[in-house]
Amino acid sequence: MRFQMTGKGALRVLVAAFALAFAGSVAAQSSQGQGQGQGQGQDSNPQMRLQQIQQRLAEAQQKALDENPGLQSQREELEELVIQKMEEEGYDPNANMETLENAQSQIQNEDLSNEERQQMLQDARQAQQQLQEAQQAAMQDEEVVEAQEAFQNDLMEAMREQDPETDQLIEEFRSIQQEMRGRMGQGQGGAPGQGGGGAQQQ
Repeated sequence: MRFQMTGKGALRVLVAAFALAFAGSVAAQSSQGQGQGQGQGQDSNPQMRLQQIQQRLAEAQQKALDENPGLQSQREELEELVIQKMEEEGYDPNANMETLENAQSQIQNEDLSNEERQQMLQDARQAQQQLQEAQQAAMQDEEVVEAQEAFQNDLMEAMREQDPETDQLIEEFRSIQQEMRGRMGQGQGGAPGQGGGGAQQQ
């Protein structure tokens, strides 16, 4: 857990990260495709190439936000909307964040008993799960979906202004990632002769 602000400030960080990831930060998915080597392909080291693309897209995204105050305002409005929809669905994201922050600040307290520490960890896991469920519930709302899509489109346009190769980089990223997943699936499919044991795609 890395929440270092309190109250709504920390929640805004959480929602902002969620919004940006959803809104075109394809690079944030790179960890899902890493961990398997590939003997051929882009730069003979696809994992390294994914990291390079990730860094370049992240830089373009950050510059796009820094140089477009309107985008920043749009992001803030999106954050507020997501929080509002979470609360309308019966969730209490601020309370969940307070639970996580409390666990972060107190978990190393030597005065805690093992039972208290285990309870604190259990409460933190539950709060984290509730936040994830709240995000998923908010993303079912048509108003949120439309706001996300509008932000995504505007963000992508701004990123293209910062780096004209943004679309090509995203396509290359997806292509490499898909190929790595395919190879990973082949590796998990079992040796010849082991019938029926295909890999499960996640």
